[in-house]
Amino acid sequence: ARPVTQLHWGGGTPTFLSEQQMETLMAETRRHFNVASDDRAEIGIELDPREVREPTLRVLREIGFNRASLGIQDFEPVVQKAVNRIQSEALTGRVIDEARRVGFRSVSVDLIYGLPYQTPATMTATLGKIVALDPDRISIYNYAHLPERFAPQRRLDPATMPSPAVKLDLLELCIDRFTAAGYVYIGMDHFAKPTDELARA
Repeated sequence: ARPVTQLHWGGGTPTFLSEQQMETLMAETRRHFNVASDDRAEIGIELDPREVREPTLRVLREIGFNRASLGIQDFEPVVQKAVNRIQSEALTGRVIDEARRVGFRSVSVDLIYGLPYQTPATMTATLGKIVALDPDRISIYNYAHLPERFAPQRRLDPATMPSPAVKLDLLELCIDRFTAAGYVYIGMDHFAKPTDELARA
């Protein structure tokens, strides 16, 4: 009977499920748990904008999701090609706009620093595009190169990756740019608009 006020689908790309499968999964979740009403619950999902189909966001909102987190990593083409994640700013913007149109209360984006070919100049360009998208929250993560554990990382050339000193510069650049744009640093490399609940807490 305990109310569930936080629920999250993530750790990958949950939208590999069909819309019908997502509806079934949420119905089963609600059958077994007392999920709080929309105005009291924080129900989030991680999205790869490249995998969002025409009805996806509408269906997700209808079954109770009110927060979306979009993976971006970086908008620089050479970086995207190196990590095999080609994703345009226009596509990402369309997904953010649609999420807001169907009623998501919060849209956040994820970035990674320390990727191949990232420089302060390329990161500055990406950060400008992120600020223009106006997400409610921003998370930045440090890329950990562990090719012995993650096979896909073995195709990345370590010589193309920023040095530890440059990585620190990239992190500092992110913090400076987002705080200058009005975001509040809420810890663990996460930023939120002052209107966001976490920023006010």
